[in-house]
Amino acid sequence: MSEKHQTWGWMLAVDFFFAGMGGAMLIVAAIIDLFIGKNQISVLANIVGPLCMSVGCGFLILELGRPLQAWRVFMNPKAILTFGAWMMTFAIISGFVYASFGIDFGLFFWRDWGFLRQLLALVNLVTGLVVATYPGVLLGRHKGRPFWVGPAIMGLFLLSSLVTALALHLLCAMIAPVEGSVLNNLPKLLAALLLAQGLLWAGYLWIKASGTTAAEAASAQRWISGDLSKRFKISFMLLGTLLPLVMFLIPVSLFQGLATLLVLFGGVTMRMMTVTSGNDRTFLPGELQYRSRLPHGHERFLKKNWI
Repeated sequence: MSEKHQTWGWMLAVDFFFAGMGGAMLIVAAIIDLFIGKNQISVLANIVGPLCMSVGCGFLILELGRPLQAWRVFMNPKAILTFGAWMMTFAIISGFVYASFGIDFGLFFWRDWGFLRQLLALVNLVTGLVVATYPGVLLGRHKGRPFWVGPAIMGLFLLSSLVTALALHLLCAMIAPVEGSVLNNLPKLLAALLLAQGLLWAGYLWIKASGTTAAEAASAQRWISGDLSKRFKISFMLLGTLLPLVMFLIPVSLFQGLATLLVLFGGVTMRMMTVTSGNDRTFLPGELQYRSRLPHGHERFLKKNWI
C-alpha cells in the first residue's frame, strides 16, 4: 500500500491555510460590521476572504483525487468532511455576495438592502467560524495520529486562522486604504495574538512531550529536537511569530507590511509541519502484520499471465 493511502500531502496543508484564513477574514469583517460600524473594512479584503476559501477548496479537490467526482464529498451527511464542504460552500457564496455591497456596480441592485447586508454578515460570522475551526476538528478526531489527537489542536488552528486573517486584513488595508478604518489598531492586537500563539504552541509541545502517551511524546520530540525542530524554531517561532511580533510594535508601515507577510509564512509553515506529523500513527493490534502481507505490485504471482 502506498504512503498516499496512509497520509495526507502538502495540498491539504495549503487547503487548511487558505480555508481557515478566509473563514477567519469573514469573522473579522462580520464582527466589525455588526458591532463597530459599516464600511470599516477594505473592499479588497472582503473579496479576498471568500477568494482564499475558493483557493483552499481547489487544493482540497486535487488532494482528494478524481476531481470530476468531487461532488461525492457533498453526498454523505454523516461524514465530517461533507459537513465542512457544505459550510465552506455557504461561506464562499455568502462572502462574495457580502463583498458586492462595497462595489459600485449597477447590476448589484441589492446594495441598498441594509437588512440583507446584516443577514449576510451574521451568516458569514457563523459559517466563517465553522470553516476556521473545521481543520483543527478534523485533525483532532484522528485517534491514531498521536500529534493531532485532542481538542487543543482545534484551538491552535483557530488562533492561527485569526492571526493570519487579521494580518491579511491589515495588508489589504495598506493596499486599498479605508478612511477611519479600525484596522489602524490591528498591529498591537496582532502582536498580542502572536505572543499568545507562541506561548500556546510551547505549552502544547511541552504537554505532548511530558504528560501524554509514549507515541505522543515521540511525535512532539520531532518538533523539539528532531527532524522538524529547525523548521519549528526558525521558520515558525522566529520568522513567523517572534520577529513579526516585534515589527508590529514599530509604527512604520514598511515594517508592519513585512510583518504581515512573515505571519502568512508562519501560518502555512505550521500547517505543513502539522500535516507532516500525521505520518506518525499508532496501529491496531495485528494491523502491521496484515499490511506486511499485502502485495506490493512486483510479486511474481501478480505478473504471471493466466490463460
